[in-house]
Amino acid sequence: MIDLPIIALLSTGLGLGLLHAFDADHIMAVSTLSSKRPSIKQSMKFCVQWAAGHGGVLVALGLLIFALGVQVPESLSLWAERAVGFMLIGLGAWLLVSLWRQSVKMHVHQHGDITHVHLANDKSNKHNHTPVLVGVTHGLAGSAPVLALIPAVSQGRLDVAMGYIVLFSLGVMLSMFLFGASLGGLQTWLQNKSNLLFNISRGGVACLSMVLGGLWIAESFAPAVA
Repeated sequence: MIDLPIIALLSTGLGLGLLHAFDADHIMAVSTLSSKRPSIKQSMKFCVQWAAGHGGVLVALGLLIFALGVQVPESLSLWAERAVGFMLIGLGAWLLVSLWRQSVKMHVHQHGDITHVHLANDKSNKHNHTPVLVGVTHGLAGSAPVLALIPAVSQGRLDVAMGYIVLFSLGVMLSMFLFGASLGGLQTWLQNKSNLLFNISRGGVACLSMVLGGLWIAESFAPAVA
């Protein structure tokens, strides 16, 4: 027999995941990561890796809490929030330094009457796990509000609790996949349109990441100061 209330709750988890991906700190982090090696493929790859780290840590915490009964310190989420702020500042600074120091070559090629200009970087990035680690940090930071809902929606059932978390994480990954494709497409268009405008946009992303990181840190410390 189909349990409609359970299906509705699980669908809610998927929908909340689709929306959760677009939190400002998430978008800023993956945009900064993608701006270092801009392309549709790289952008989608970074976004999916970020979502895998984000979802993986939520599933792990869910198993620890609801399956094994492990008590996770309440301060974990707060310290992760602060870590997100420092991470955003670090990512922005990393991108600015990269833009300054990186050896960039302009690769020009033609397809008939159409001329394309691309950035080429000699350094390989095949084993870059930074997006996953960034996603893990975001997952820890946002774990408290997500996991707090589980007891209310799971009705004491482990399968429902874990199903909710998995569908929430899949929703995050789907939104990030689509965002990565859109971001990569925009970066490619800017790159072909004007290399100057393209590099200005990358510098702007780096600066915005650092500003948001500073605001994030200030907000995370505000309750302790009040």
